[in-house]
Amino acid sequence: MNKHMVKSGYKILNSVLSILIYVFVLGSLAFAQSEGLKENVPDLCYKCHVKFKESLSRSYVHFPFKDGKCISCHNAHASNMKGLIREDINQLCLSCHDGIKNALKKEFVHYALKKGVCTDCHYPHSGENKNLLVKPQKDLCWDCHEPLKEQLKNAYKHSPFNEGKCSSCHNPHASTIEDQISETPNILCKSCHPPKCKTGDVSITFATENLDCTTCHGGHSSKNSGLLGPYGHTVFLEKKCEQCHNPIMTGTKITTKTESRELCFSCHKKDPSKLRADDVHGSAANGGCGMCHNYHASKRKNLTIKESALCLTCHEKTERSTVLMEKALRGVKCVPVRDRKCFECHIPPHSNNPLYFRADNIKTCAKCHEKEHKVAHPQGENVKDPRNGKPITCITCHSMHASKAELMLIFDRKRQLCIQCHKK
Repeated sequence: MNKHMVKSGYKILNSVLSILIYVFVLGSLAFAQSEGLKENVPDLCYKCHVKFKESLSRSYVHFPFKDGKCISCHNAHASNMKGLIREDINQLCLSCHDGIKNALKKEFVHYALKKGVCTDCHYPHSGENKNLLVKPQKDLCWDCHEPLKEQLKNAYKHSPFNEGKCSSCHNPHASTIEDQISETPNILCKSCHPPKCKTGDVSITFATENLDCTTCHGGHSSKNSGLLGPYGHTVFLEKKCEQCHNPIMTGTKITTKTESRELCFSCHKKDPSKLRADDVHGSAANGGCGMCHNYHASKRKNLTIKESALCLTCHEKTERSTVLMEKALRGVKCVPVRDRKCFECHIPPHSNNPLYFRADNIKTCAKCHEKEHKVAHPQGENVKDPRNGKPITCITCHSMHASKAELMLIFDRKRQLCIQCHKK
């Protein structure tokens, strides 16, 4: 028997013993009493923790706490966790909440849960808000989603959003749909709003009933009636459908006057300095301008679609390396990378810079990292990388999608990074 087999055997034995001890302790308060406890749990705990006993009278009480099962979550003597919690708080919670544990296997997991702990949002014992939330739902959501408050100033507001009922549309833990929408928009929206789309006096629900409602309507609020937008193509918001479409008739396929790119260029000047004419992005074969832009409305001023649904379909290798980087670095702070906001840095095909950067890669990074740029390693045209003779820029040392060290550096900055160039 080799050392590896012996070591594995010890690990299995220790795991089994741990489980047996855990079950034995939890399942036998009578045994604990016989060992000298003055009173049974939870009465013994309440001798010191008086406030916890008082909190039993709150509107919502966590069932283990209500049943007095203190030691199901806490170790009575010692722990490596604050509050003498038996194990990592998330693992502890998920040991009972199987539904949420299974939900976390879905593609889109709430960032707050990915990077935080259950008790950031929920009280472990009792509270005055449903689901033991530490604050009323809308206040809790706005702790992180502060910019959404601005949308309450718009003239037209979606009722659930206005009333702070975020979970009417979003799953607070995880979903198979982006933005943690609880169901595909065409199904979710129709559960409250039967489609009534019209152009002039002609109903077009035959064409829109199975479309994603958010391609025309905002989910939160808008300055336009019908929640169109919040940002929209001018002719669409003014309901001048005939400017782009052939006459629309009920039951007849809706068509545009010309091919999409040419239709766009009839109003939007084709500027060679801002458009790579023969680029694969936006080619006729890939849908023209509609590859990246929504023709009707969007959540963004430039009417771009959500890039994570687009870019990752082709750039799978980049996504895989980014996921590996996030695991290695235990998350990243760079918002465009973290939230997959590709268009914050790259604008294909509207850039002639390498990698379609909005500006040269120094200015692209410095747009957000102003302080870091002021104290950065010398960069620019006059500072050459001795390995290849090219100018040193931010991405000489940092990798946005395949970093191996802190600060998204390619190598450890304490030594390995520097000696790539400074070998003497």
